[in-house]
Amino acid sequence: MPDEPLLQALKTAALRGVEVRLVVSNVTDQMLVNLAQRSFYSELLHAGIQVHLYAQAFLHAKHITFDDEIAILGSSNVDIRSFVLNAEVSLIAFDKGVVEQLRRQQSRYFASSNVLSLREWEKRPVASKLAENLARLASPLL
Repeated sequence: MPDEPLLQALKTAALRGVEVRLVVSNVTDQMLVNLAQRSFYSELLHAGIQVHLYAQAFLHAKHITFDDEIAILGSSNVDIRSFVLNAEVSLIAFDKGVVEQLRRQQSRYFASSNVLSLREWEKRPVASKLAENLARLASPLL
């Protein structure tokens, strides 16, 4: 789940015309975390961010590529809890070979995912929306 600065950075990038694509696991191991995560989808979709739901298995991968030049990979969930409390670690790679390998893996994730449309997402039941928004209140603790 993104904290506010990360959420704003993602939305700002998309609104500037940067292609922002997120792959998130549709298979979960924690229901409350999944509900809280889902509470952000509308906001992301409205900003033009593509949300891909990976359904093959629980996806715990954590990596980002920027253009063809930079990649970040590691154990961090890219949230304040990971940065401050959990002593997570990330590697920044300025290596086109590493970036290319991660891009190929990302392509496999995209191919095994369903793209979530805003229209489809907004049709979900009111009870789901309520559960997601209630879970979002606990997101700083998750």
